[in-house]
Amino acid sequence: MPVKMPSAEVPTIDVSPLLGDDADQKLRVAQEINKACRGSGFFYASHHGLDVRLLQDVVNEFHREMTDQEKHDLAIHAYNPANDHVRNGYYMARPGEKAVESFCYLNPSFDDGHRHIRAGTPLHEVNDWPDPARHARFRDFCERYFWEVFDLSKALLRGMALALGKPEDFFEREVSAADTLSAVSLIRYPYLEEYPPVKTGPDGTLLSFQDHLDVSMITVLFQTEVQNLQVETVDGWRDLPTSGDDFLVNCGTFLAYLTNDYFPAPNHRVKFVNAERLSLPFFLHAGHDSVLEPFAPDGTPDGELNPPVKYGDYLHQGFHALIAKNGQT
Repeated sequence: MPVKMPSAEVPTIDVSPLLGDDADQKLRVAQEINKACRGSGFFYASHHGLDVRLLQDVVNEFHREMTDQEKHDLAIHAYNPANDHVRNGYYMARPGEKAVESFCYLNPSFDDGHRHIRAGTPLHEVNDWPDPARHARFRDFCERYFWEVFDLSKALLRGMALALGKPEDFFEREVSAADTLSAVSLIRYPYLEEYPPVKTGPDGTLLSFQDHLDVSMITVLFQTEVQNLQVETVDGWRDLPTSGDDFLVNCGTFLAYLTNDYFPAPNHRVKFVNAERLSLPFFLHAGHDSVLEPFAPDGTPDGELNPPVKYGDYLHQGFHALIAKNGQT
Protein backbone atom coordinates (compact mmCIF):
# COMPACT_ATOMS: atom_id res chain seq x y z
CA MET A 1 0.00 0.00 0.00
CA PRO A 2 1.26 3.55 -0.73
CA VAL A 3 2.51 5.47 2.28
CA LYS A 4 0.32 8.44 3.23
CA MET A 5 2.65 11.35 3.88
CA PRO A 6 2.38 13.25 7.19
CA SER A 7 2.26 16.73 5.65
CA ALA A 8 1.68 18.65 2.43
CA GLU A 9 4.39 21.26 3.06
CA VAL A 10 6.77 21.62 0.12
CA PRO A 11 9.88 23.59 1.11
CA THR A 12 12.16 25.34 -1.35
CA ILE A 13 15.77 24.27 -0.80
CA ASP A 14 18.83 26.06 -2.19
CA VAL A 15 20.72 23.07 -3.56
CA SER A 16 23.76 24.98 -4.85
CA PRO A 17 25.99 23.77 -1.95
CA LEU A 18 25.60 20.23 -3.31
CA LEU A 19 27.42 21.42 -6.43
CA GLY A 20 30.34 22.79 -4.38
CA ASP A 21 32.94 21.64 -1.85
CA ASP A 22 31.76 23.01 1.53
CA ALA A 23 31.09 19.90 3.62
CA ASP A 24 29.24 21.77 6.38
CA GLN A 25 26.89 23.43 3.89
CA LYS A 26 26.24 20.10 2.19
CA LEU A 27 25.23 18.60 5.53
CA ARG A 28 22.91 21.54 6.17
CA VAL A 29 21.19 20.98 2.82
CA ALA A 30 21.03 17.24 3.51
CA GLN A 31 19.15 17.92 6.74
CA GLU A 32 16.61 20.03 4.85
CA ILE A 33 16.20 17.28 2.26
CA ASN A 34 15.73 14.70 5.00
CA LYS A 35 12.92 16.74 6.56
CA ALA A 36 11.19 17.20 3.18
CA CYS A 37 11.45 13.54 2.15
CA ARG A 38 10.05 12.50 5.53
CA GLY A 39 7.30 15.15 5.33
CA SER A 40 5.33 15.62 2.13
CA GLY A 41 7.92 13.71 0.11
CA PHE A 42 8.42 16.73 -2.16
CA PHE A 43 10.68 19.77 -2.23
CA TYR A 44 11.59 22.46 -4.73
CA ALA A 45 15.26 22.63 -5.74
CA SER A 46 16.31 26.26 -6.27
CA HIS A 47 19.63 27.77 -7.44
CA HIS A 48 20.03 24.79 -9.75
CA GLY A 49 21.76 26.63 -12.60
CA LEU A 50 19.53 25.37 -15.46
CA ASP A 51 17.85 27.67 -17.97
CA VAL A 52 14.16 26.84 -17.48
CA ARG A 53 13.03 29.66 -19.79
CA LEU A 54 14.91 28.16 -22.73
CA LEU A 55 13.62 24.71 -21.76
CA GLN A 56 10.01 25.86 -22.05
CA ASP A 57 10.69 27.80 -25.26
CA VAL A 58 12.22 24.80 -27.05
CA VAL A 59 9.56 22.34 -25.88
CA ASN A 60 6.67 24.65 -26.76
CA GLU A 61 8.19 25.21 -30.20
CA PHE A 62 8.55 21.45 -30.71
CA HIS A 63 4.94 20.72 -29.81
CA ARG A 64 3.64 23.59 -31.96
CA GLU A 65 5.54 22.49 -35.04
CA MET A 66 5.06 18.71 -34.94
CA THR A 67 2.71 17.46 -37.67
CA ASP A 68 0.35 14.52 -37.22
CA GLN A 69 2.47 12.49 -39.64
CA GLU A 70 5.66 13.23 -37.69
CA LYS A 71 3.98 12.21 -34.47
CA HIS A 72 2.86 8.90 -35.99
CA ASP A 73 6.25 8.18 -37.53
CA LEU A 74 7.94 8.67 -34.14
CA ALA A 75 5.19 7.02 -32.08
CA ILE A 76 6.07 4.17 -29.74
CA HIS A 77 4.82 0.66 -30.42
CA ALA A 78 1.59 1.17 -28.46
CA TYR A 79 0.52 3.78 -31.05
CA ASN A 80 2.51 2.64 -34.10
CA PRO A 81 2.98 -1.14 -34.40
CA ALA A 82 5.67 -0.60 -37.06
CA ASN A 83 7.95 0.93 -34.40
CA ASP A 84 9.48 -1.49 -31.89
CA HIS A 85 10.36 1.23 -29.37
CA VAL A 86 8.45 1.06 -26.08
CA ARG A 87 10.17 3.99 -24.31
CA ASN A 88 11.74 6.45 -26.74
CA GLY A 89 9.32 8.12 -29.09
CA TYR A 90 6.02 9.95 -29.33
CA TYR A 91 3.06 9.14 -27.08
CA MET A 92 0.07 10.27 -29.10
CA ALA A 93 -3.18 11.95 -28.22
CA ARG A 94 -6.32 10.15 -29.40
CA PRO A 95 -9.13 12.54 -30.40
CA GLY A 96 -12.18 11.97 -28.26
CA GLU A 97 -10.30 9.54 -26.00
CA LYS A 98 -7.02 10.99 -24.72
CA ALA A 99 -5.72 14.56 -24.88
CA VAL A 100 -2.25 14.43 -23.33
CA GLU A 101 0.71 13.81 -25.65
CA SER A 102 4.44 13.62 -25.09
CA PHE A 103 7.88 12.78 -26.42
CA CYS A 104 10.23 10.64 -24.35
CA TYR A 105 13.95 10.28 -24.96
CA LEU A 106 16.67 8.25 -23.28
CA ASN A 107 20.40 8.29 -22.61
CA PRO A 108 22.19 9.94 -25.56
CA SER A 109 25.09 7.54 -24.93
CA PHE A 110 23.01 4.63 -26.20
CA ASP A 111 24.18 3.88 -29.74
CA ASP A 112 24.44 0.80 -31.92
CA GLY A 113 27.76 -0.11 -30.31
CA HIS A 114 26.51 -0.01 -26.71
CA ARG A 115 26.70 -3.47 -25.13
CA HIS A 116 23.07 -3.50 -24.01
CA ILE A 117 21.84 -2.25 -27.39
CA ARG A 118 23.81 -5.03 -29.12
CA ALA A 119 22.37 -7.57 -26.68
CA GLY A 120 18.78 -6.33 -27.13
CA THR A 121 18.44 -5.76 -23.37
CA PRO A 122 14.92 -4.52 -22.51
CA LEU A 123 14.46 -0.75 -21.94
CA HIS A 124 17.60 0.15 -23.94
CA GLU A 125 16.87 2.02 -27.19
CA VAL A 126 18.82 4.32 -29.48
CA ASN A 127 16.91 7.60 -29.61
CA ASP A 128 14.95 8.45 -32.76
CA TRP A 129 14.57 12.19 -33.36
CA PRO A 130 12.32 14.39 -35.52
CA ASP A 131 13.66 15.70 -38.83
CA PRO A 132 16.45 18.24 -38.05
CA ALA A 133 15.53 20.23 -41.16
CA ARG A 134 12.19 21.03 -39.52
CA HIS A 135 13.30 21.05 -35.88
CA ALA A 136 16.77 22.52 -36.14
CA ARG A 137 17.64 23.08 -32.49
CA PHE A 138 15.58 20.34 -30.86
CA ARG A 139 17.97 17.37 -30.72
CA ASP A 140 21.04 19.39 -29.70
CA PHE A 141 19.11 21.12 -26.95
CA CYS A 142 17.55 17.88 -25.67
CA GLU A 143 20.85 16.02 -25.48
CA ARG A 144 22.48 18.93 -23.68
CA TYR A 145 19.54 19.23 -21.28
CA PHE A 146 19.68 15.49 -20.51
CA TRP A 147 23.22 15.84 -19.17
CA GLU A 148 22.48 19.08 -17.32
CA VAL A 149 19.52 17.62 -15.45
CA PHE A 150 21.40 14.33 -15.00
CA ASP A 151 24.22 16.21 -13.24
CA LEU A 152 21.72 18.12 -11.10
CA SER A 153 20.02 14.84 -10.17
CA LYS A 154 23.32 13.26 -9.15
CA ALA A 155 23.98 16.28 -6.93
CA LEU A 156 20.58 15.77 -5.31
CA LEU A 157 21.46 12.12 -4.76
CA ARG A 158 24.59 13.27 -2.93
CA GLY A 159 22.41 15.27 -0.56
CA MET A 160 20.08 12.32 -0.07
CA ALA A 161 22.97 9.98 0.64
CA LEU A 162 24.24 12.32 3.35
CA ALA A 163 20.71 12.63 4.73
CA LEU A 164 20.60 8.84 5.02
CA GLY A 165 23.93 8.65 6.86
CA LYS A 166 25.88 7.36 3.86
CA PRO A 167 28.95 8.72 2.02
CA GLU A 168 27.86 11.33 -0.48
CA ASP A 169 28.84 9.13 -3.45
CA PHE A 170 26.86 6.13 -2.14
CA PHE A 171 24.23 6.27 -4.91
CA GLU A 172 26.33 8.08 -7.49
CA ARG A 173 28.65 5.11 -7.92
CA GLU A 174 25.76 3.18 -9.50
CA VAL A 175 24.53 5.99 -11.78
CA SER A 176 26.99 6.27 -14.66
CA ALA A 177 26.64 8.38 -17.79
CA ALA A 178 27.41 5.39 -20.00
CA ASP A 179 24.68 3.12 -18.65
CA THR A 180 21.98 5.16 -16.89
CA LEU A 181 18.45 4.19 -17.92
CA SER A 182 17.24 7.71 -17.11
CA ALA A 183 14.61 9.37 -19.31
CA VAL A 184 13.17 12.80 -20.08
CA SER A 185 9.46 13.14 -20.89
CA LEU A 186 8.24 16.29 -22.64
CA ILE A 187 4.53 16.20 -21.81
CA ARG A 188 1.94 18.58 -23.22
CA TYR A 189 -1.52 19.02 -21.71
CA PRO A 190 -3.63 21.01 -24.21
CA TYR A 191 -6.54 23.37 -23.76
CA LEU A 192 -9.52 21.99 -25.70
CA GLU A 193 -13.02 23.35 -26.19
CA GLU A 194 -14.34 19.78 -26.13
CA TYR A 195 -12.15 17.73 -23.81
CA PRO A 196 -12.22 13.92 -23.94
CA PRO A 197 -13.75 12.12 -20.95
CA VAL A 198 -11.54 12.30 -17.87
CA LYS A 199 -11.16 9.97 -14.90
CA THR A 200 -12.74 10.53 -11.50
CA GLY A 201 -10.98 9.76 -8.22
CA PRO A 202 -12.75 7.98 -5.33
CA ASP A 203 -13.29 11.39 -3.69
CA GLY A 204 -14.94 12.82 -6.82
CA THR A 205 -11.93 14.82 -8.05
CA LEU A 206 -11.57 14.92 -11.83
CA LEU A 207 -8.16 13.54 -12.84
CA SER A 208 -5.83 13.63 -15.81
CA PHE A 209 -3.73 10.86 -14.28
CA GLN A 210 -4.69 8.64 -11.37
CA ASP A 211 -2.74 8.18 -8.16
CA HIS A 212 0.65 6.55 -8.64
CA LEU A 213 4.17 6.15 -7.32
CA ASP A 214 7.05 7.15 -9.58
CA VAL A 215 9.10 4.22 -10.84
CA SER A 216 12.51 5.89 -10.46
CA MET A 217 15.30 6.61 -8.02
CA ILE A 218 14.23 10.24 -7.92
CA THR A 219 12.07 12.41 -10.18
CA VAL A 220 13.12 15.98 -11.04
CA LEU A 221 10.22 17.87 -12.60
CA PHE A 222 9.83 21.27 -14.20
CA GLN A 223 6.31 22.31 -15.11
CA THR A 224 4.21 25.27 -16.13
CA GLU A 225 2.78 27.32 -13.26
CA VAL A 226 -0.69 25.77 -13.40
CA GLN A 227 -1.57 24.02 -10.16
CA ASN A 228 -2.42 20.36 -10.84
CA LEU A 229 -0.51 17.98 -8.58
CA GLN A 230 -1.80 16.54 -5.32
CA VAL A 231 -0.11 14.36 -2.70
CA GLU A 232 -1.89 11.87 -0.47
CA THR A 233 -1.38 12.73 3.21
CA VAL A 234 -2.77 11.36 6.45
CA ASP A 235 -5.34 14.17 6.17
CA GLY A 236 -6.36 13.26 2.61
CA TRP A 237 -5.33 14.65 -0.77
CA ARG A 238 -3.63 18.05 -0.66
CA ASP A 239 -2.56 20.41 -3.44
CA LEU A 240 1.14 20.94 -4.14
CA PRO A 241 2.30 24.51 -4.83
CA THR A 242 3.77 25.58 -8.16
CA SER A 243 6.99 27.35 -9.09
CA GLY A 244 8.03 29.08 -12.28
CA ASP A 245 11.73 28.82 -11.48
CA ASP A 246 12.50 25.65 -9.57
CA PHE A 247 12.43 21.87 -10.00
CA LEU A 248 10.00 19.76 -7.98
CA VAL A 249 11.82 16.72 -6.56
CA ASN A 250 10.50 13.49 -5.05
CA CYS A 251 11.77 10.01 -4.33
CA GLY A 252 10.69 7.11 -6.48
CA THR A 253 9.91 3.57 -5.47
CA PHE A 254 13.52 2.41 -5.73
CA LEU A 255 14.71 4.69 -2.92
CA ALA A 256 11.69 3.57 -0.91
CA TYR A 257 12.71 -0.04 -1.55
CA LEU A 258 16.33 0.60 -0.58
CA THR A 259 15.53 2.53 2.60
CA ASN A 260 12.72 0.36 3.92
CA ASP A 261 10.33 3.30 3.31
CA TYR A 262 12.42 5.67 5.42
CA PHE A 263 12.35 7.82 2.26
CA PRO A 264 8.96 6.75 0.91
CA ALA A 265 7.73 7.36 -2.61
CA PRO A 266 4.85 9.82 -2.18
CA ASN A 267 1.54 8.79 -3.69
CA HIS A 268 0.44 11.60 -5.99
CA ARG A 269 -2.00 12.33 -8.80
CA VAL A 270 -2.71 14.88 -11.53
CA LYS A 271 -5.93 16.88 -11.29
CA PHE A 272 -7.81 17.64 -14.48
CA VAL A 273 -7.17 21.24 -15.54
CA ASN A 274 -8.29 22.37 -18.99
CA ALA A 275 -5.31 24.62 -19.63
CA GLU A 276 -2.38 24.60 -22.02
CA ARG A 277 0.62 23.54 -19.96
CA LEU A 278 3.83 21.54 -19.91
CA SER A 279 5.04 18.85 -17.52
CA LEU A 280 8.72 17.95 -18.04
CA PRO A 281 9.90 15.19 -15.69
CA PHE A 282 13.37 13.68 -15.60
CA PHE A 283 13.30 10.17 -14.17
CA LEU A 284 16.70 9.31 -12.72
CA HIS A 285 17.64 5.65 -13.04
CA ALA A 286 20.72 3.56 -12.33
CA GLY A 287 22.14 1.18 -14.93
CA HIS A 288 20.67 -2.18 -15.86
CA ASP A 289 23.30 -4.17 -13.94
CA SER A 290 23.44 -1.92 -10.84
CA VAL A 291 22.75 -3.60 -7.51
CA LEU A 292 22.47 -1.70 -4.22
CA GLU A 293 22.02 -3.32 -0.80
CA PRO A 294 18.83 -2.22 0.98
CA PHE A 295 19.43 -0.76 4.44
CA ALA A 296 17.63 0.77 7.42
CA PRO A 297 18.82 4.40 7.84
CA ASP A 298 17.57 4.59 11.44
CA GLY A 299 19.17 1.26 12.32
CA THR A 300 15.88 -0.35 13.30
CA PRO A 301 14.28 -2.11 10.33
CA ASP A 302 10.60 -2.98 10.62
CA GLY A 303 10.97 -6.66 9.84
CA GLU A 304 13.50 -8.05 7.38
CA LEU A 305 15.22 -5.83 4.85
CA ASN A 306 14.28 -6.15 1.20
CA PRO A 307 16.58 -8.42 -0.83
CA PRO A 308 18.96 -6.79 -3.32
CA VAL A 309 17.59 -6.50 -6.84
CA LYS A 310 19.22 -5.72 -10.17
CA TYR A 311 18.04 -2.29 -11.24
CA GLY A 312 17.06 -3.32 -14.76
CA ASP A 313 14.77 -6.04 -13.39
CA TYR A 314 13.21 -3.61 -10.91
CA LEU A 315 12.56 -1.03 -13.62
CA HIS A 316 11.12 -3.52 -16.10
CA GLN A 317 8.66 -4.86 -13.53
CA GLY A 318 7.76 -1.38 -12.32
CA PHE A 319 6.94 -0.10 -15.80
CA HIS A 320 4.63 -3.02 -16.50
CA ALA A 321 2.88 -2.58 -13.16
CA LEU A 322 2.36 1.17 -13.75
CA ILE A 323 0.87 0.62 -17.22
CA ALA A 324 -1.34 -2.18 -15.90
CA LYS A 325 -2.70 0.14 -13.17
CA ASN A 326 -3.08 3.45 -15.01
CA GLY A 327 -2.94 2.54 -18.69
CA GLN A 328 -0.60 3.62 -21.47
CA THR A 329 0.21 7.32 -21.23
